[in-house]
Amino acid sequence: MSSPEELRRQEHFLVAAAAARKGRWRRRGRRAWGLLRSRPGQLITVGVVSALIGSLLTAWQTDSLPWSDEKQAVCWGALSKKDAEALFDHDLFIRFDPDLSVRAEEIRPTHGSANVQGACRLLALDDGRPVARVDFRLHHLDGQYDAQSAGWLTDFLSPLAVPFGKGFVGMASESRTWLALPRGCGSGGGINGPAVVDASWGRPPMSSDEDPHWRNQVARATVRLANGAMRALRCDGTFPLPGDLPAVPPRKDTEPRRLCGIDGLTLTLPKKEYFLNSTLLTHSPGTARVCGVGDSSIRGRARLRLVTIESPRLAQVLSDLTDRNEAPDYEKRGRSSVGRDLALYQTMCQTGLVIFLVQDDGTGRDDLPRKLLPRYAAAEAERLGCGPVKVELPR
Repeated sequence: MSSPEELRRQEHFLVAAAAARKGRWRRRGRRAWGLLRSRPGQLITVGVVSALIGSLLTAWQTDSLPWSDEKQAVCWGALSKKDAEALFDHDLFIRFDPDLSVRAEEIRPTHGSANVQGACRLLALDDGRPVARVDFRLHHLDGQYDAQSAGWLTDFLSPLAVPFGKGFVGMASESRTWLALPRGCGSGGGINGPAVVDASWGRPPMSSDEDPHWRNQVARATVRLANGAMRALRCDGTFPLPGDLPAVPPRKDTEPRRLCGIDGLTLTLPKKEYFLNSTLLTHSPGTARVCGVGDSSIRGRARLRLVTIESPRLAQVLSDLTDRNEAPDYEKRGRSSVGRDLALYQTMCQTGLVIFLVQDDGTGRDDLPRKLLPRYAAAEAERLGCGPVKVELPR
């Protein structure tokens, strides 16, 4: 039986889906900024992702396939039996019986008038009992009509994530992996954001710091599914399989006078705020630079995040979410938005739209994003070659 929290999450999803079908997200766009800044809004998103895949697979029941032979491929024709079973290798899931079987449940990619969608769930079965799973999704990131994209950006742009490599817009962490399809693939209906294939799963049996084999396997499976989605959507091109991914960035002591590697960016650290004394910094060129400061009770979250979104398509998603009533005037160099626990600045660089943001997720400080953003944005704009930036924050 579903818990009260799960029922509430499913209710949120149903309301959101009904609103999207009726084209009501544009009129409700002003709420998106609030959802981005609110912790409840972010927490709902994690539940919605699970509820979305679960409801899709339950509602349509397209394919539920134990393999009948070695050549049969599932997950949109992208994964062989060997590829799928590699995700549940006995060396990784050592607490399970070695005689695991794998079952696939999927919804093949479809391309509607406004978006794309698809899903595949891989279940590892021990004597018929599910003991592990990996959920893949194909969906659009849409800042105009889908406020849940805000929570996706928080969850998937993680300081624990590492890049796939040159030519990819995507990141892989020990709990989530994602890859954007090429520009124009699956786009339609005025959606500015990219179509993405992402993967999420429960806690792995061991830290990927200790065994990066796990992240490598899921990253390659995500690329295979992205190629399968592109074939299904009749898009040109394929992604090469990535090699071994870089190591997870090491956790370091926070530098109070050089926060997140930015000279002159200062964060005072009284002894009572020991929880801000560690920093994680990752950079996926062309995708995002993500710095997380401090531990949080929410796994995979930091109490303070400083993020540079370098991908213009990802930046456009966040820009659409924060766009109130009028488009930003880039002739004035850029535009800023400030809330109690989040501040951002968006500007045009040679590569396109870039967004710099500072998000407070429980430091207990007053107005910390407002204090940190001007110096952070100026330094990051200089690093990217955007030219001098002077952030003027609204009162």
